Amino acid sequence: MSRRRGLGCVLVVCVALLAGCASSQQEEIRKIRARAAHERGLQALGEHQRAEALSALQEAVSLDPEVPNYYDSLGLLLLDLGQIEQAIERFKKAVELEPKYADAHFHLGTALAEARRWEEAVDSYRAALALPTLTVPDFVHQNLGLALFNLKRYREAEQSLRFALGLDPEMQAAYYNLGLVLVAEDRREEAKAAFEKARKLSPASPFGKAAETQLKGLAGGG
Repeated sequence: MSRRRGLGCVLVVCVALLAGCASSQQEEIRKIRARAAHERGLQALGEHQRAEALSALQEAVSLDPEVPNYYDSLGLLLLDLGQIEQAIERFKKAVELEPKYADAHFHLGTALAEARRWEEAVDSYRAALALPTLTVPDFVHQNLGLALFNLKRYREAEQSLRFALGLDPEMQAAYYNLGLVLVAEDRREEAKAAFEKARKLSPASPFGKAAETQLKGLAGGG
């Protein structure tokens, strides 16, 4: 190989390396910008600035579309904004990117329940419960119980709600929903006890007021 040819080869290699370094640097900058946008979105959410949060979280997803928790955060905001189908799409993307993302399965189940797609919600809740990384099993069991109640699968619903109460004996929603299940099974005295517990935990809350209404109905019905 001539000296000139050898020098040419070295220059080509150097140019390729420099191009690769520049590309890698640009990629890292893009990821840093995405992380910053995500953090900015979460901060805006904490300050109840939902428009700013939405813009920032959408930017994060756009800059780095391979990060599942960016989709999950965006999905939660969309769900809060009442954009249920859009939220479902984001949660589905999150679990597609990371099938073991337990909380995203839970959030997907919650969005599906909001859409009254109960069977799908049950599947998502069960997928969340099957994963060791789930952070809120008590809430998932409570939501699963409600979904099963709406499917009229009362025994399974009761089991799930009682499991939730075993994890958190102060979960007002679980007592209230358990009362609904027991009413559906015509177990009136047990239902009264569940509603009474829900009422006592926080009388002024929506569940407390609803429990009071249920108790009056049960009393009126003998």
